[in-house]
Amino acid sequence: MPNMSPAIVLLLTVTMVTAAQAAALSPDIPAYFTLLKTIAEIDDTPATGLLWDTVRIAKDYLCSVGSSKCDGIRVFLLENDLEQVNCAKVPDQAACVEARKILGADQDISDEELKSTLIAYADKVYKESHENFMTLDKLRIGLIDLICDSEPEENCKKWRAYEGKAEFWEDQVKKGSHPA
Repeated sequence: MPNMSPAIVLLLTVTMVTAAQAAALSPDIPAYFTLLKTIAEIDDTPATGLLWDTVRIAKDYLCSVGSSKCDGIRVFLLENDLEQVNCAKVPDQAACVEARKILGADQDISDEELKSTLIAYADKVYKESHENFMTLDKLRIGLIDLICDSEPEENCKKWRAYEGKAEFWEDQVKKGSHPA
């Protein structure tokens, strides 16, 4: 690697090792972060707010009635909340505190390790019950259908792409094809 500073080489090495460690912890992590990137590309639209708000309301309902699906959706939403904050810099932020509590982790855990470990925990919850996937699928598919009925074709294509990536991620978690 001619003309590459030692600092850049070190940064690339750390990034590759960290990514490899995260993938070893939970093999679906690359698919999950692709899913997050896709939603980020269509973020800050009324449709994105509709999707997240509906899932949050569903979580509140499921948790209030003691549903076994509560934990999976709660952790899924918590990980999304963590994407907005660096827990190493603001360890007392509510989502960071809740994630550490769920995982039994101390404040010394790195931001990336906290997020990756939470994803691995969520995977465990989702693997234990296929119902978690089906609940989120029904919400997501119904909302995407509503979005596609209400918005221009260009927006619909972005949401259908997101839907496909969500199903791919779910397939990676449960290690099998998505039900039709």
